Amino acid sequence: MQRHLSLLSGALGLLALLSGCGKQTSEPAQTGSSASTQQNAQAPKSKGKKFYWVQFLKGHPVHQMTQIAFVEGCRKLGYQYEIIGTDSVDMPGTIALAEQAMAKGDAAGMAIWTGDPTFNPFIAKVAKSGIPIVLPHFPVPENSIPGATGIISCDPAAYAREAAMAIGKAIGGKGTVAVTQGGFNTTENLVAQTFGKTMKEKYPNVKVLESEEEGLSDAAAAIAKATSILQAHPDVVAALSTTGGGPTTWANAQKETGRKIVIIGMDYTRVNLDLVKSGQVYAVIGQPLWDESYGAAQLLDKARKGQKIPWWTKLPAPVITKDKLAPYYALLDKVEAGLKK
Repeated sequence: MQRHLSLLSGALGLLALLSGCGKQTSEPAQTGSSASTQQNAQAPKSKGKKFYWVQFLKGHPVHQMTQIAFVEGCRKLGYQYEIIGTDSVDMPGTIALAEQAMAKGDAAGMAIWTGDPTFNPFIAKVAKSGIPIVLPHFPVPENSIPGATGIISCDPAAYAREAAMAIGKAIGGKGTVAVTQGGFNTTENLVAQTFGKTMKEKYPNVKVLESEEEGLSDAAAAIAKATSILQAHPDVVAALSTTGGGPTTWANAQKETGRKIVIIGMDYTRVNLDLVKSGQVYAVIGQPLWDESYGAAQLLDKARKGQKIPWWTKLPAPVITKDKLAPYYALLDKVEAGLKK
């Protein structure tokens, strides 16, 4: 995902705030050369309560969107907030930083971007202190992560089925489809598996290749991987990427090979919307990154006040084709307008 940084320079700015929240002086999602925590100096300290957001690869533009949404939720609810995470895909390092934060004794709640069981022992440890823990984006079965209070996300299986139906229809029910993932984690694995199963059921004449890993931090390597897939499989007519960098990866692979395929990837960053608008990418999945992150703060607030929250707060994730771009551009335009205030 880090590969977006050069292509999303504009998005880095426009994702700095949303919903007219004013100038973001604290810059909670700012990247740095070292793994460190970031604290908002203008948080309402007088209230004496803080929500933590824990997330590796914190400088990635999509991750920055989630952090900013969480911050906005905290601000609206009157909480202090702190963003914790490493600049790389370093889960142990991120957990170590979260351990340091917990030692401060000021946590009122914690949202953890997991997707990997590596975090489970830490979650269980935090829960013993009575602090509510909400897990955004990565749905898991209830009771599968001891100590977690609840999750908030879309249903990856649902949007995987929609993606399969959209691609199957677009390619006329025949041909070969490639699948790539940012990494092998619970959510992306589920998407890839459900996509293949749905395609087999609904479009039996379509062949789905075994999913391959794009990687998260090397743009050139990701494009090379997609390019090699196209070169090795001249029958590929479409591709699904389960990560936010997929649209850029596959659009560039098209250019490298001189091929034109039907591409669906993740996330409504401006660069991805532009790829859909230009016709280089067929569609992107509108994972509710803002809503699930803002909502994580709301759920933590409810849990902290003793209110019961559902295990899974489920959100929609539509397939965004060229004719459905307007609301998402308007959302990003609103962010840019807020930055100029």
